[in-house]
Amino acid sequence: MVPRTSKLEFPWNAPPGKGEVTEISPGLLWARLPLPFRLDHVNVWLLEDDDGWTVIDTGCATAELFDVWETLLAGPMRGLPVRRVIATHGHVDHIGLSGWLVERFEADFVGTFAEWIWARLTHMHDVPNSSATHHSYLIRHGFDEVVADGMIKSRNRFIDLSGPIPGAITEIRGGDTICFGGRDWRVIVTRGHAFEHASFYDAVSGILIAGDHLLPKISPVIAVYEMTPTADPLADYLASFPQFADIPAQTLVLPSHGMPYRGIHERIEELCDHHRKRLDATANALSMPRTALDLSRTMFPHIEGPDNIGFALGETLAHINYLVNSGVVQEGRDADGRAIFTARF
Repeated sequence: MVPRTSKLEFPWNAPPGKGEVTEISPGLLWARLPLPFRLDHVNVWLLEDDDGWTVIDTGCATAELFDVWETLLAGPMRGLPVRRVIATHGHVDHIGLSGWLVERFEADFVGTFAEWIWARLTHMHDVPNSSATHHSYLIRHGFDEVVADGMIKSRNRFIDLSGPIPGAITEIRGGDTICFGGRDWRVIVTRGHAFEHASFYDAVSGILIAGDHLLPKISPVIAVYEMTPTADPLADYLASFPQFADIPAQTLVLPSHGMPYRGIHERIEELCDHHRKRLDATANALSMPRTALDLSRTMFPHIEGPDNIGFALGETLAHINYLVNSGVVQEGRDADGRAIFTARF
């Protein structure tokens, strides 16, 4: 967790209730959807156009969320159609009900190409070789066979939280300008938490829809996954921040989790400082040879459950891979073929 500080300003004291909205500015509404995870909510943004609504992010496929959407559609959205569904990125809490909304309203689906492809691959069962690859990855990093099998089964349950992903996309890229809600938004595409995460900046209104990239209370998950085991997402994340350098300090940041805030540059510095400290702690903890799983239990001592342990492993590996690429840590193998990491000092 990255602590909030007094440097950030929070214009609202409480989020909207279930099925309710808060007006951020004329034609821009904030709704909060419940999630069946440890992180128990996602913020979504509803922008009114002349002929209906643009919806940014959707939550995942649970009976409770379907009910909340029906309440929003009939109530604050006044029965007007959804014309456009935008995904900030492809994680299930952001894209899981996109196909349902797109099909129901024959809406346009908008997002980055990499996140659409990633969601289509990771939110479906029986992708060729996916389970075997995941199993090998878990064993290599310290899990035993029984636990690895259980984690793969748990992921299959996680997949069921996504409905069908839209079959076609209107692609956006970094630097594009997209108009919705009567405003022009600059698209800012970043890596780290996702492969092509999209944020949206309206310079006229001074509003940044930041998705998961700049959360006010926690760092987004920066993790290594089995399909890209040597990736360096933390380097990507830290390298993304100059893209926000020209955004004024008083810009209102709308995050996908937590409360809207002002203080974007202070928040970026907090996030950088947090990861610098985690890198130092990771290097110090590797003064003796360890598997990534063993280290993750030190770095995240209170994490329980297969899904959360998987995220802890991925975040630990993100810091390890950064240090390996920096020459601070070296990787070896033990007699059982498991990856062993050791600091070079």
